[in-house]
Amino acid sequence: MPLRVITEEKPPRTRDIETLELNYLSLNERPSASRDLAQFVCKMTHLEKLSLGSQFHDDFYSTSCTTSPNLTELTVDTSTLEVWQDCGSMFDSVKRVTIEAERTINCDVIQRIHLPGATELTIQTHEYGRRPAGFHEEPTSILNALLNISPQLVKVTFRDLGIGNSKMELILQAFSSPHNLKHLKIIRFIRCGSDEAVDDVIIACNKDQVMEVEVEHGKPRRLLFD
Repeated sequence: MPLRVITEEKPPRTRDIETLELNYLSLNERPSASRDLAQFVCKMTHLEKLSLGSQFHDDFYSTSCTTSPNLTELTVDTSTLEVWQDCGSMFDSVKRVTIEAERTINCDVIQRIHLPGATELTIQTHEYGRRPAGFHEEPTSILNALLNISPQLVKVTFRDLGIGNSKMELILQAFSSPHNLKHLKIIRFIRCGSDEAVDDVIIACNKDQVMEVEVEHGKPRRLLFD
């Protein structure tokens, strides 16, 4: 019988992984597994993008390690943020953070994450959200929440959220008033339920040159349902 040699492409080595999604893991009662996972992530020297949509034990956050300096993009959903703990310097290299909300945007929840080096923040409806996420409280309270996330924010984007004209106007008024986000230059609304009726407010904000306001009118898009 002839010898049959089967060759397969080798899987990428851990240190070569650039994008990692850790979703739907239930490790909140598994301290050892959570700790091992944190150390595993920190060993990925080429990691650039990380997505966290799971429940971890406190040991995940308290593990003394730092992720790769190449890790600049972090996506985290609000269910993960509900139990988020101080993770020291683990994610200090992150520059762009995306928060995905399934139902509501609760400022007390989203401000639990602190990324001192982040300069760009996007808040959007989760891809599995059955309806556009909206604010749990007055949208003007978002300012303090963003300051807690990172005082270095330069650009903030709201995408596919149930905001509408009136709440958008309140948000813009809050951002146009004196605040402690000293580096903020751009605020964007993409398909957040607005229309041309709010254009005068947008024009006035841009005329004041306090910040640049970019708006794409339209209904929120639900990625898996539209």
